[in-house]
Amino acid sequence: MNIIGTTNLAKVKFDTSNALGIKNAKTKGNCRPHEITTIPWDDMYNEKCIGKDGKEFEVVSYYKIKEEVLNKDYVDVFSSKAQGKDVKCYDYYVKNFIAETTKNFSDCSSLKDDTKSLKKGINNLILEMKNNTSKGISNNMENLKTKFNVNGVDFTLKELMDSSKIMDYAKSIMPTIRSGLSYEDYAELGIVKGKINTYGEKNLNKDQQKLLNLNISARVKKIIDSVPERIDEKFIKNIVKDLDNKFYGIKNVQAATNIEYAKKIMNTFENVDYSNIKSFEKATKSYGKLIIPVLKAAGIVNMAIRNDLAETIEYEISKLKPLADVSYEKIISSADEVRRKFGNPRNIIDVRR
Repeated sequence: MNIIGTTNLAKVKFDTSNALGIKNAKTKGNCRPHEITTIPWDDMYNEKCIGKDGKEFEVVSYYKIKEEVLNKDYVDVFSSKAQGKDVKCYDYYVKNFIAETTKNFSDCSSLKDDTKSLKKGINNLILEMKNNTSKGISNNMENLKTKFNVNGVDFTLKELMDSSKIMDYAKSIMPTIRSGLSYEDYAELGIVKGKINTYGEKNLNKDQQKLLNLNISARVKKIIDSVPERIDEKFIKNIVKDLDNKFYGIKNVQAATNIEYAKKIMNTFENVDYSNIKSFEKATKSYGKLIIPVLKAAGIVNMAIRNDLAETIEYEISKLKPLADVSYEKIISSADEVRRKFGNPRNIIDVRR
């Protein structure tokens, strides 16, 4: 099948008869896993997402079609289209743009309408670009005024793409659930929510801020609600309690068991102005006090000739600092811009493409 930029994806039918290609296969016997060489549509992403309603939905995007890597900047793609140029795999770039947007701002109830609205926005953007070109106006993102509506909220192209990068960054630093969430994990979740809130206050209007905050809050809640219940009979005897009879952990298990206390730690970092280093430093001081009973429950104490507790508190705080220190400028810039300005830091996230 020859798939080109103008192919109507809705009408494409795929042949799955050769779903698995087996290297040098001469018999129909059982094959070992390492002999499987080809799986069709391995060049696409099926991503499960969480909307502000807390429900899951799925979006599909592509990074390669028929050996064509889809790595062009969206502004360049739409600008080329506005100039009447033949853009390879244009339909897939449109689909990727919609997927990148809806995965961060849509939910189950809005996804269908958002897809239509974003397609309309792209068409309006191309018309604006044509008009700008005829007037000698540059089509950089700062000049583009077209509005894109998603989940009932309007964004310019720059607002939409920058906000999407911030959301992707926030998701990338969210802790993963293993046997449970530690108290440090709750601190990280607080940083995630706080950074989204600070970005919105400094760069977006009230409706845009609300959408970002609701979406990230729903994802944080989903993570917390997914933690397996550990307080059953086999763990009761291993619960560690302090003098106030509040439990802070389970022996040999690194998981927060006092959920209300863990949420207090999360709220400490959520209510921080991340554009102000002093605000973050104030939160770390509070955190240092909050984790004392947690660390003591784990058997870490200050002794006459050693400061194990103080040193551990400082170490715990130091692990959180990199998450708060990553600048928004690095996150919302393209990879080339970041390399030019900052070198090649590990925390570059280039999701504009």
